[in-house]
Amino acid sequence: MRLFPTGFIFVTIGLLLNNCSSPPQEFKAQYQSLTEAVYSTATVVPAEIYTVYSPVNGIIEKSFLEEGQLVEQGALLFQVNNRQGNLNQANAALNVQLAQDSYLGESALLRELEERIRSAQIRVTNDSLNYERQAKLWSQNIGSQQSYDAQKLAYELSQNDLSSLRSNYLRTQKELARKLELAQNSLQISAANNEEFTITSRLTGTIYEVLKEEGEFVSPQSAVAVVGSTDKFVVQLLIDEVDITHVFPGQKTLVNLDAFGEQVFEAEITRIYPTKDERSQTFKIEATFKAQPDRLFNGLSGEANIIIAEKDRVLCLSSQLINENNEVNTPQGYVKVTTGLKNLAFTEILSGIDTSTVVYQAE
Repeated sequence: MRLFPTGFIFVTIGLLLNNCSSPPQEFKAQYQSLTEAVYSTATVVPAEIYTVYSPVNGIIEKSFLEEGQLVEQGALLFQVNNRQGNLNQANAALNVQLAQDSYLGESALLRELEERIRSAQIRVTNDSLNYERQAKLWSQNIGSQQSYDAQKLAYELSQNDLSSLRSNYLRTQKELARKLELAQNSLQISAANNEEFTITSRLTGTIYEVLKEEGEFVSPQSAVAVVGSTDKFVVQLLIDEVDITHVFPGQKTLVNLDAFGEQVFEAEITRIYPTKDERSQTFKIEATFKAQPDRLFNGLSGEANIIIAEKDRVLCLSSQLINENNEVNTPQGYVKVTTGLKNLAFTEILSGIDTSTVVYQAE
């Protein structure tokens, strides 16, 4: 038995008398509509947005970047110094011209071979006639074996010479064509490399942020600007990992932005990123406005509630009256209840009590 000091007896009796005069407050479950939602922070971002990087190392020679400026897709954003690249492209163009002159020009090697082939064809024709004449005479026992053999050899040599010239022509033609193709490829590669020094916009939109100015060094690792869509925005939500399994595309979302006071905007979940951010332990989700506000800015913040379940008429009890063991305090003692939907204010009661059950505040 626990003993109390004598001086506290009157105080205790007084408290008991006060409690007797003020009976505990009674509550009862009621039927009402109930909505279960997942809470999230909300940030407005352009529907399309990307960070501009330089694909090459160098100094920004000319910049057309200005925050708030509207740009078209393909518009020039900035130019990186590329004197060496320009020289390489000029040399490549010169090599193409030389290759074209060798293959197609007036001083082409093929022209010389064509002249030699024509001369060889004439020799073959003459040697053929001489050989036929000498063979006819020899068949009539006119002339000598030596003359016949000499004409035959001359005819065969001229044929071989013509065949060799034709083979040489085809080989030279293929070689010159290949050199021209290689020179043209080198020019295309040089031009493509030079294009990397001229950075253009990937989309039509607004320049939201400029991170590098003219004269500054840039590299593929350094961000230069942020460009995004101008008129179309989405809501970016961060969801705790314990709630992510309840969220699906198409769910209604109620968004409240700080810039618009108590005004609530309806949106719909359109994208769920599959990987958790290890730093914040959250998942990123995107929602699209059903009716987008007339004026939005990149970075506007607020909060959102993703509706994961709604019921029109359910038996509900204040969530504060249910303890961690799903029990409620009644005149007959603690009673176990089965719960369904719940939010911060109310919980659905599936079984255990009804509208006639008196419930006290849980101790």
